[in-house]
Amino acid sequence: MTDSQMSDTDEDVSSVLLALPDGPLEAGDEMSYTTSHIGGHAAFPPVDGVPKSVDCKSCGQPMPLLSQVYAPLVDGENDRTVYVFACPRHACRRKDGSVRAYRASKRNEAYVADVAAKKAAAEAAAAAERERARKNPFTATAPSEQQGGLFGSNQPLFGAAAPNPFAAPAPEAAKPAAPAAEMAKLEIKEGEPVLLAPAPAYLPAQYLSTIDEYLPDPESDSDLSDDEDESPEQAAEWRDADGWDKILPKSVDDVFEKFVRRLETAEDASTQVLRYDFGAVPLAYQSTSSVFKTLFPGAPTKKPSSEEEDPDLGEYYTEKSIPRCTKCGAKRTFELQLVPQLINVLRPDSFAADGVTVAKKEARDMTEEERKKELERIAKGDDANADGVADMEWGSVYVFGCEGDCVGVAEEHVLVDWEALAQ
Repeated sequence: MTDSQMSDTDEDVSSVLLALPDGPLEAGDEMSYTTSHIGGHAAFPPVDGVPKSVDCKSCGQPMPLLSQVYAPLVDGENDRTVYVFACPRHACRRKDGSVRAYRASKRNEAYVADVAAKKAAAEAAAAAERERARKNPFTATAPSEQQGGLFGSNQPLFGAAAPNPFAAPAPEAAKPAAPAAEMAKLEIKEGEPVLLAPAPAYLPAQYLSTIDEYLPDPESDSDLSDDEDESPEQAAEWRDADGWDKILPKSVDDVFEKFVRRLETAEDASTQVLRYDFGAVPLAYQSTSSVFKTLFPGAPTKKPSSEEEDPDLGEYYTEKSIPRCTKCGAKRTFELQLVPQLINVLRPDSFAADGVTVAKKEARDMTEEERKKELERIAKGDDANADGVADMEWGSVYVFGCEGDCVGVAEEHVLVDWEALAQ
């Protein structure tokens, strides 16, 4: 497991893929389970286990979709889509089961043929090498032939994301061809995508585009080198930029500062709403939460002195407490996390209770009695609208997916790092 998400490196590109909103979803893509988007409605592949509705475990009401991510695994045999839902109701904030995630995996015969072709090629190469070694046992195998992942690939089957896991499947012609006789035997039955029963939704849905996470070299970043000379007021200025002060913890700690700086310094990625890095270490949100203590037990939470190196939280990371897949029993591992910018995109004023029409707020002057009730409600911390819908209050949502990529639909494990309450 890598710690690329947690520690500074000398490289400009991390292993993380960042997802950015990229415009309204076109009508034809609403039914596609291979299209990545935020908001809108979930589209499932035609497999067993598709839920009729994804309901909040607190209030029992259907929950809107936050994100749908198409992310087939490297050298995997399945289409794989991950869905995250959350209850928008003020009364359900911080309640267990108010944020849920599902994974749908469907066997893709083109991927199966691709993996089989790679395996056959690797076995043929290994047989040829054994024959050469038999004829001349003193001939050394080239280093490049001694290494590699599954079936001779430089990528492992699990533990890494595809080059772009959010992209739709490539045309079959673009994949390495299996023998014609074998391809002729394949029967690809696509079936129709499955939409859930009418459910509330954030509208319009928006595409997700992805970019690599480019980070400045810590050694050459002059801004970071000036941190020690900043006054407390100057050091806090970045927290107020772009509305961070409204959606992030009230009490700031060193881990949280690192979280925000990581998001802010990524090149051309200030609008990132999701981070994808299968099998890696998630980016910690804050050090005071139960989530941090679960994933990073014993990790230091304070910045070291100037003579010490910044601690690598990845060295403390563990998934021992993450339950195994309830469908196949395989280990679950970190797959993706939602970050606070998503809250700025999926707002109560874009919420459609019927999943079709966003209610328009009537423009009129409030009566004195209405104004008094409104002030009392705000004073109590209730920011819900007439439908009981409020801004979300989490700092990060972590999704742990099945490494076995078992076929069908299964609910996956979610950890929610809620925004810290004012002390």
